Amino acid sequence: MKRNVDFKDISDGKLYSSNDMVRADCHNCEGCSACCRGMGKSIMLDPFDMQRLCKGLSVNFDGLMERYIELHAADGMIVPNVKMDGQEEACVFLDAGGRCSIHSFRPGICRLFPLGRYYEGDGFRYFLQIHECRKKDRGKIKVKKCRFVKHLLQ
Repeated sequence: MKRNVDFKDISDGKLYSSNDMVRADCHNCEGCSACCRGMGKSIMLDPFDMQRLCKGLSVNFDGLMERYIELHAADGMIVPNVKMDGQEEACVFLDAGGRCSIHSFRPGICRLFPLGRYYEGDGFRYFLQIHECRKKDRGKIKVKKCRFVKHLLQ
């Protein structure tokens, strides 16, 4: 989805390739879950995410629609996104302790976080989202070692 924002307002101003080092290691989040609250319809799901959720939750698409996802229009397309629940608009997959109940099969956008993708020409590079993750003491990690990127490169 194309976002109409100034790149400098959402990132550290740098673009990273898979061999670059970036402060994106959140040390397993240690129960923060701030990035799983108040996200609106931004946790969009691709077909691979949908397949993994159906398999991991042992439900079909209708089962996902009943409890976990909703549809919305973005860029002229109807796309599924993870539902946000309650006053805090928390991800429906957060457990009572603020941990992800689907961590092993969570959506790709969650695996990539706090990195984002910047599409250009025929490819993309990564950028570090600076406001969405509240963790201050993130460690440096090579982009290709990040969970989602590592999976894509295998």
